[in-house]
Amino acid sequence: MTTSRTRLLAATSAVPLLALVIARLAWGGDLPPVVASHWSGTRPDGFSDTTTYFWIALAVCAIAAGTAGVAAARIRTDAALWLPATVFTGWTVATTWIVSVAATVRAGSPGAATLGWWIVIPLLGILWAVATFVLLPRPSHATENGPAPTLPVPLAPGERASWTGYVRGRWAGVLALAMAVAALVSALVGALWLAALFLVLVVAGGAFASVTVQVDRTGLSLASWNVRWRHIPLDAVDEAQVTEIRPADWGGWGYRFSPRGTAVVIRGGEGIVVTRAGGRPFAVTVDGAAQGAALLNSLAAPRPAG
Repeated sequence: MTTSRTRLLAATSAVPLLALVIARLAWGGDLPPVVASHWSGTRPDGFSDTTTYFWIALAVCAIAAGTAGVAAARIRTDAALWLPATVFTGWTVATTWIVSVAATVRAGSPGAATLGWWIVIPLLGILWAVATFVLLPRPSHATENGPAPTLPVPLAPGERASWTGYVRGRWAGVLALAMAVAALVSALVGALWLAALFLVLVVAGGAFASVTVQVDRTGLSLASWNVRWRHIPLDAVDEAQVTEIRPADWGGWGYRFSPRGTAVVIRGGEGIVVTRAGGRPFAVTVDGAAQGAALLNSLAAPRPAG
């Protein structure tokens, strides 16, 4: 649940936006028409119109601050992932514009600008993001898992059953579509190696756009496009539980490895966590997780001798 600390940390995402506006007002009419906007080490190798560069930076900082506000206001949004990203993005973009203008004004021309020690200022965004992540409140995991669910009516000897659940990742689908467009454009301009790279990203994003989770007498399986790519045998299952899966607790979205175990995180919310015999826990977000976990527990339970 949203806390006062989370709201306070989200509010700090507006600091880069304010700094950018204050710096622009402070320079007033003394801004150079062109500034060094890209750097190779401490020397400039790219230049931009100052006003256009400012409005782009302002838009990015405003979006970052708005995203932080949404992350703090929505209960199911994973603030521990969103807030560090927003403060890092806002700070880096805002201070890069400010430092670029300051270096250009000091040198007298964009080509003569040098960063010097100022290069450290945008890099402080990394420390800010880390501090935000550390300071965010962490939910207690001691009571997040309830009793392992079971079927209301046990399976009869020789009876078979299966369960299929689905989970769709909207942003993974958007990413796959964007990469497909980028691959097409790259192919049209003759950059075939870049098109091939984008196609790899299309496959990766598409695999997580829609995942099918199946439980049957063979165990737990995950598939995309009807191709099974992850399987946990039934004899390796100790117990399956249902829990609220938070991406930050498992290392983010996608196929993740973390100290807690391995996870396929398509979105935050309900999911199945499988305790494995002699192995690390495995988690997957899926709709209707309680039904899948109940069947998996019933199938994995030792059957009484004949």
